[in-house]
Amino acid sequence: MTRITSERHTDILNGYKSGGSRFNEWSREMLGDFTLLKWGWGALSMRWDIDDRFIMPDGVMFGGHIASVADHVAGLVAMTVLTDSKERFRTSRLETNYFRPLTAPVAMIEAKVTNASKTLIHVEADFVNGDEKLAVRINAVQVRRMTG
Repeated sequence: MTRITSERHTDILNGYKSGGSRFNEWSREMLGDFTLLKWGWGALSMRWDIDDRFIMPDGVMFGGHIASVADHVAGLVAMTVLTDSKERFRTSRLETNYFRPLTAPVAMIEAKVTNASKTLIHVEADFVNGDEKLAVRINAVQVRRMTG
C-alpha cells in the first residue's frame, strides 16, 4: 500500500501550514483562526484561536459552528491519505459529540484517519478546551472520488 500523500494534496496542506494559502483566508473569514501545527500520513494537529464572532451571549461556542469546523478538520485530515492528485472527497456522514462547552480563547484539535479504503475515509477528531479537557469528539466518513 502506497503511503505517500499526493503532490497536490501535500502542496495544499503545506500551504495551509505555512499560513499563506487561499484555504487559510477562507477558514479565517468563515470559521476562525486556525494554525495547522503538524501533519503526516493519516493525522494532523491544529490550534483554533476562538474569537468573539463565534461565541454565544452566555460565553460558549455555538454547536452548529463547531460542527462546521469539524467538517473542515475532517476534510483536511482525509486529504493526508489521498495518493492521487486527481482524488477528491465529500462528506457523507458527520457525527459531533459534545462533552463540555468550547469557549474562548483556544481549542486544540487532534485528528486522525481511522480507516482508508478504496471508496471511504473514516476520520476521528478530538477538540480539547483551554482546560485541557475533551470538549468535542467527531467521527466522519468521506467518500473518495476521482476527477478528470
